[in-house]
Amino acid sequence: MMTKPVTETLAEWIASTRFEDVPEAGVARVRERFIDTIGVACAGMSVSTGRIMTEWVSQQGARGPCTVLGTDFTTSPSYATLANAAAGHALEYDDIAVGSGHYANPMTAATLALGEKLGASGRDVILGWMVGYDIIAQTSKVAADPKGNILLNRGWFNQGFLPAIGVAAAAARMMNFDVMQTRMAMGHAASTMAGMLKNRGSDTKGFVAGNAAMHGIMAAELVALGFTANDEIMDNEIGVARLLSFGARGAEVMLDGLGSWTMATQGSTLRLHACCGASHWSQDALQKIVRNRAIAADEIARIDVEVPEFLLPMMPYDAPETGLQAKYSLQYGLAAIALDGRAGLHQYKDAAVQRPEARALMGKVVVHPTNAGLASRVVVTLANGEALEETVTRTHGNPADPLTRDEVIGKFHECAEEVVSPDQRRDVIALCDRLDQLDDIRELGRALRVAETVN
Repeated sequence: MMTKPVTETLAEWIASTRFEDVPEAGVARVRERFIDTIGVACAGMSVSTGRIMTEWVSQQGARGPCTVLGTDFTTSPSYATLANAAAGHALEYDDIAVGSGHYANPMTAATLALGEKLGASGRDVILGWMVGYDIIAQTSKVAADPKGNILLNRGWFNQGFLPAIGVAAAAARMMNFDVMQTRMAMGHAASTMAGMLKNRGSDTKGFVAGNAAMHGIMAAELVALGFTANDEIMDNEIGVARLLSFGARGAEVMLDGLGSWTMATQGSTLRLHACCGASHWSQDALQKIVRNRAIAADEIARIDVEVPEFLLPMMPYDAPETGLQAKYSLQYGLAAIALDGRAGLHQYKDAAVQRPEARALMGKVVVHPTNAGLASRVVVTLANGEALEETVTRTHGNPADPLTRDEVIGKFHECAEEVVSPDQRRDVIALCDRLDQLDDIRELGRALRVAETVN
């Protein structure tokens, strides 16, 4: 008896979903992630990644109704997705999925852009977002590893892999594709997967996120025009499952839990520290210490930090010179907390990283690799010999310890202040809060275009 291809089963689920199937918890989390992601992407537009990518997109002259955040021009869905999603990952401030990856950013950029082209309702956008996110979660299971992610552990950047297929699935749902068209869209998107971790600390790391999301949109638009692709892309010896697991798993694992609506049931981590999530346990521990006791930088003789060994390759910069490099530095992440009590957007400016007092503190951090699971113990030894310590086993911002509404909104304003005016920011928050009630997502897009004056 022939077994139905996994690709076909996934496509049948995508094509059959309806907004009424989405749990309210999922709808609420999408609304919140629109606020978080749009804010983070606005911040990315104020640095080189977003500025240069936006300039390049503008030079292409592509016509379309889709908003490039914080600008006065519109473009095609694929190019708007590229610019917005690249900016959204430029500053390591976007969400972290359970397991691995940063998937709210590409889903938000892609569904907003395609929704503007289609004149989609907020409900259509939310459904596409949730479907795409679930497909990323399901297909990512082939790369799961006890020590994180098989792709990451081998130097590939998973952000450039499964999100391409997930965005294609979201677009297929929003464009009302049938099962075969959906299979083709995923088939085409799979051939665009790429990304290398070696580009950490550069503009290209953000580009990887934008590139994957853009190609998901392109895949669906090409299929709508009659473009073909393999319709069993997940299956068999040279399918996605075998390639991404390096032969360890077959495609059937992608069906385990299909339809459970991952964002509703698991959520994701919204970051309060604007840096690689590998350092967050340690930063949270030190933040608890400095909140309980005011400490001057010159009082600190030494900072000992225990951190899981498998996380250390994610933070290769011991003495970073730039803000982008510092986002992958455990030493600077702790120095920022010790100096400022926080590690937000402004702590990762080049000037902040280059402060003499920050550089001095980085030299006082001593790292102790452990194999004790996801936890970090930080001990601050003062010049007078006093030792202060905290241990963190759960980062703040994850679903078990979520950011407060005030923290989410405060982060949004911090991120968007250089690109969007105060009145616009308030309008954007209000629109995201009632996303599922919008008749036309273009209302949100218009609210995000540049104003003449930013106060």
